[in-house]
Amino acid sequence: MPVEFVTPAEEDAHAAGEPSGLSIGNLNKAEWDQPSRRRQGLRDLHHLHRYGMSFRSPRVVPLETCIDFRLHDAPLLRWYQTHPFFTGILVLQERKIVYEQYAADFGPDRIHSLQSISKTGAHLMVGRLVEAGALDLTQPITTYVPEVRAGYAGASVQDALDMAVINDYTEDFYDPSASVALLEDSHGWRLAHNGPHRDIRAFLSLISAGAGRDPHSKLHYKSANTDVVAWICERVARRSLREMLLEIVEAVGAADSIYVSTDRSGVPFVGGGLHMTLRDMGRYGLLLANGGVSLLGQTVGSRTFLDRTRSEHSQGTLSLLGHGRYRNFLETDGTWVGHNGYGGQWLMVYPEAEIVVACLSAIADAGGLDWGFIGRLADMGEELARILMRG
Repeated sequence: MPVEFVTPAEEDAHAAGEPSGLSIGNLNKAEWDQPSRRRQGLRDLHHLHRYGMSFRSPRVVPLETCIDFRLHDAPLLRWYQTHPFFTGILVLQERKIVYEQYAADFGPDRIHSLQSISKTGAHLMVGRLVEAGALDLTQPITTYVPEVRAGYAGASVQDALDMAVINDYTEDFYDPSASVALLEDSHGWRLAHNGPHRDIRAFLSLISAGAGRDPHSKLHYKSANTDVVAWICERVARRSLREMLLEIVEAVGAADSIYVSTDRSGVPFVGGGLHMTLRDMGRYGLLLANGGVSLLGQTVGSRTFLDRTRSEHSQGTLSLLGHGRYRNFLETDGTWVGHNGYGGQWLMVYPEAEIVVACLSAIADAGGLDWGFIGRLADMGEELARILMRG
């Protein structure tokens, strides 16, 4: 699904009256996503996106600060905090903040984009429906959403959950012609100059060359897969994605507003549209660690599905982290689960120990998704968890 693109000069785009942040500049990236502006853009995106909504929880999960000074000696933590990409890190053990640090230009009250960590919301939705017996992951995607037949023919729901689907959608952020640019236009993160604007589901229906699951179970990372699965969840549950996401936010017990990017019709961008504070990201991690069973009493996922994801992780695709597998919209080595996000975001949880490691970053290279950097964040999370679990 190649993209032909036009790169107008930014001053010409502004002269034409385009809103700040969304016009296309170098590398076929939006103004907010230019390497020199990405750090601020990841913080402003919930204001810059064309379409969105916000939610607040009626009750807040309290967090108590109990710093564990042993963590200060962790070599990878020192590496991260002195790295120019560093924005913030929060480490929780149960409801205790055992470590928290921010870059000089950030703080606990600031909103930040989570990018693809948002995909874990689809993990929660799917788990809830699987546990209820409403969703069969072995079924073809087209059984539930025939509209995407061209790009997802022969692929099962499980194939999409494992990022193993082959089609002509591409998501290489270092390739200016990758079709992820069209997806970004659909959920309002850029202003395309190469064709009509389409909403998320109209775009998904244009993906073609579907060839089913990779025969070698190789990972083909595509945010489009998450929005296809979210569409399936909406159809199976007979409830709107907005309603399901609202329940997740309420279960998080967030202290501040959580923002969600949507398309023009109001469909949430589940593949990457969440924006929140670092502490609320930690609260979200606690919800994920419990399989969607909230500390406030709600259930928005399935602990059984989470545990099965870990025990069956070898059936997933080989992770780009350098170790572990990708299974059911989670990175996992069978013990911890987590997810990365564009720009250097990382969330990692240890379910039994209720340890959460939440990192916000701003990778400033041309592409914005350095897997070597994100892999080191995963290594750091393992290092911190080992210290905490020593008691």
